[in-house]
Amino acid sequence: MNSAVSALILYLIAVILIGILASRRSGRNLGEFYLGGRGMGEFVVALSAVVSGRSAWLMMGMVGATFVYGVKMAWFIPGYVITELFMFLFAARRIRYFTERHHNVTFVDYLASRFRDHSGLLRILSSIIIVIFFTAYVGAQLKAGQVMFNLLFGWSSVLAGIVLMAVIVGFYTIVGGYRAVSITDAIQACLMIFGLVVLPIVGFAKAGGPSAGWQTLTEVAGTEGSSFSLIGIGSLVSVISGLGIGLGSPGNPHIIVRYMSIAKPRRLRMAALVGTLWNVMLGWGAVYTGLAARALYQPGDLPDPSNQAFVHMATDLFPPVLAGLMLAALLAAIMSTADSQILVVSSSITRDIYEKVMRKGKTLKPEVTVRLGRLSSAIVVIGAAVLSYLTTVFSDQQVFKTVFAYVLLAWSGLGASFGPPLLLSLYWSRATKAGAVSSLISGTSCCVLWISLGLKKSTGLHEILPAFLISTFLMIVVSLLTKPPVDAEQLLSDMEPPEE
Repeated sequence: MNSAVSALILYLIAVILIGILASRRSGRNLGEFYLGGRGMGEFVVALSAVVSGRSAWLMMGMVGATFVYGVKMAWFIPGYVITELFMFLFAARRIRYFTERHHNVTFVDYLASRFRDHSGLLRILSSIIIVIFFTAYVGAQLKAGQVMFNLLFGWSSVLAGIVLMAVIVGFYTIVGGYRAVSITDAIQACLMIFGLVVLPIVGFAKAGGPSAGWQTLTEVAGTEGSSFSLIGIGSLVSVISGLGIGLGSPGNPHIIVRYMSIAKPRRLRMAALVGTLWNVMLGWGAVYTGLAARALYQPGDLPDPSNQAFVHMATDLFPPVLAGLMLAALLAAIMSTADSQILVVSSSITRDIYEKVMRKGKTLKPEVTVRLGRLSSAIVVIGAAVLSYLTTVFSDQQVFKTVFAYVLLAWSGLGASFGPPLLLSLYWSRATKAGAVSSLISGTSCCVLWISLGLKKSTGLHEILPAFLISTFLMIVVSLLTKPPVDAEQLLSDMEPPEE
């Protein structure tokens, strides 16, 4: 394992160096620290948007879930692929033009400008939701890193793996800001593709080839019945739930800010092509990796198959150096999301709460705001590490036991809360601040209640579907009962491309 660890360490050193180099520009102002100065290329934006949304949820969670439940888990893929293609082709350009014209740095900045939130209510409520769900989201990534490090190094301590993951991700994010995060995301996207293409090929070869591997999976499906699906259908509820996961994409701010950062909005169509290609390859690569793992192992062979299938395949099937690259691919998936989310929470604290509400009307020096941004990023990392440790060690809730379920809770809460206000604000002049507030509250509450009341378990329906529908309904009804901004039509026109 020394060679595997060495390969992993070299990768980590490269990531840290990128953070240090990016720090030369990230300290200029908040626009540079949180958006890369709106100067990012289309390939970086495309890859960063994709991998920041996939994370350990895909490489660890989806692989493990497919190992346990079979091909029916693939219904998650078309849901988010189609939604994110729509966002790239139609929503992204409108967001990009509007946010530049209104000098918006954060996702919440956009909401406040679009709905003319002069009171700060929308900023405060949005920031609270972001801090809650994203801290949990980062905590899920740290948990994934802990699982990997504990298996690699043979550690029994949960705390050691979480702390090591937090230090690695926290350092280059705090030092390099958005530019470092986006560049490393693009590199990590390539590593993730490498891992999810090579690993299932080698896995099925080890199982005796595609025919023998498929025969083994057929026998598993025959033995376990509907609990393990080989034809990928599943129940109607599971299909609807899988497709519905895509509703989370419009409401996750760490994806939306990618659209805000592109240098040339007209290049978003190219970004859509690249992003969709990557999304499809990553998704199906994860499914086939999970199937290859099930052709090789029985559930009893792995202590925690839902979380450990990828790591065991990498270390069992490859020589040490290549195993290190595979683990680097998994680490890339974890870091590509955790770093983005740290910046989003940090921006909400620094920009949306401190600068725009607490110090409203006062001019802050750019270097002061950047220092505050870095400090708040460090606080977010520490908070996420504490949450990850407590939920791993002390919680009996099943939602915190697997990376897959842990991530989907945060993904759904954000999607149901922010998705309807964002989508309606882009095309509907009657959308109001009161409607947005009702949507935020109802989306968050419904997700939490759906799980806490046991409705997810009893119905099999994922929480994002009822929460998104209720949130959308209230957004429309309350908007129709209240007055939109007086310049609502002008606000919509600000989303159009400038005249040539």
